[in-house]
Formats: sequence, structure tokens, C-alpha cells
Amino acid sequence: MIRPLIGMELKGMRIYKTFLFVNLLLMPLALLFMMIMNSSSRTPEEVSYLVSGFIVVSLVSSFLGTLTNRVSNVFEPSVLELYSTLPPRISTVVLAQFLTYSLLVLPQVLTGLAVIVYYLGAGRINILLLILALLITFIELGTLAVAIGAKIGNPYKAMAITGILPWLLVVFSPAYYRSSFPALYLNPVTYLLSCIRSAIGLEGASPIPWLVSAALTGIFFLSALRSLRSGYMLEKPF
Repeated sequence: MIRPLIGMELKGMRIYKTFLFVNLLLMPLALLFMMIMNSSSRTPEEVSYLVSGFIVVSLVSSFLGTLTNRVSNVFEPSVLELYSTLPPRISTVVLAQFLTYSLLVLPQVLTGLAVIVYYLGAGRINILLLILALLITFIELGTLAVAIGAKIGNPYKAMAITGILPWLLVVFSPAYYRSSFPALYLNPVTYLLSCIRSAIGLEGASPIPWLVSAALTGIFFLSALRSLRSGYMLEKPF
């Protein structure tokens, strides 16, 4: 059931293919290109620090925003009414959307990792920890997007939220600068950055970012499940 739903999502978004290409690929890679072009006076550690920030910022600005908008569209009453006549449960539809946009943002993540490997070398990177950090990042941001999108249930309102929330998460995080300002630790993105940077050897190993990120992922996951179970249309619970 998941594969046909992913195919349906991709076909349904063909009319937005230019928007998706620019938002999910062209703009992030252009930003990465500018970082590399301005890295001649920086050390490999500094470049890798910036690129690791780029990876998380790209996921926050593109993956989180796009998935929130799509989930909010599904929970619009008229769309819920349509899905009430179809066999798949709404949770399966949302899971397919999560997987679809995870795949669409994967090229920019892999490109950023390739740049880090080029500058730092593969020997400094803990592959298993890096995979775990990226999984936590995808799941945490994805479940946050689902929880917000399902709660709003209106793509126009969601566009207002996704225009502000990613900006706040990026600006108030040490994505592109080093800072120990206490307020930054109220931002979940700060802990995701620490997990990724510790996996590539840019920060010391500490269990705190991992524990906080795991706890936030669990909270967002439960919130997303609760939001998914709150939709009713034509007497059919989703």
C-alpha cells in the first residue's frame, strides 16, 4: 500500500515540479555552492561546521515546511471527505508523504555529506552514529511537521506557520556560528546539530544532545499520533 501511495503523491505533485525542484534542490545546492566558493580562507573543520549546519537548515526549511503543508492539505475537511471513501487509512497516507519528501530531500543531504567527507576525510566520521543522527533528525522534524499540519488542517494557515517557524528554528540555532548562549538550548535544532557534529568529529561526545533529541522525537511522535487520530469525516474515524 505504501508504494502506490508514494507514486500517487509524486504524480499529484507534478504540477508543482518546478516549485519542488527550486525549493528542494536548486536553492539548497546553490547555497552549498556559495559556501564552498567562499571557503578558501577557512580550515576543513570550519567548512565542515558550516556544511553540517547547511544539512540541518536545508531539512528544516524544505523538508519540514513542505511536509507540513502537504499534511495540512490532507486534513482539510474536503480532502478528508475524499479519503473517507478510499481504502487506505489516513495514517498510511501521511506515512507515504513522510517517505516521499524524505526521498526528495535526500540528494541535498548526501551532497552535503560528500563535501564533509572531502574536507575531513572518512576516517574522522563515525558512520553508525552519523546514520543514527540523521534518522533522529528526519523522524523528529517529520513528526513535528505531521503534528503541526494535522492540527492546523488548512494549507493556507500552514503556509503562514511554515513561513515563520523554519526561520525561527534556523536563526536561533548555532547552524552557521558558534555560540553557547543559553537561549539556543531551547531550540530542538541545536541538539540535532550537536548530534550530527559529534558523529563527524567536530564536537566532543556527550549523551545530553542524544537524550534530548530522543525525548523530543518521542514527544513529537506521540503528538503526531494523537493528531492523526483526531480526524473524523462522514462518521469514519481516521
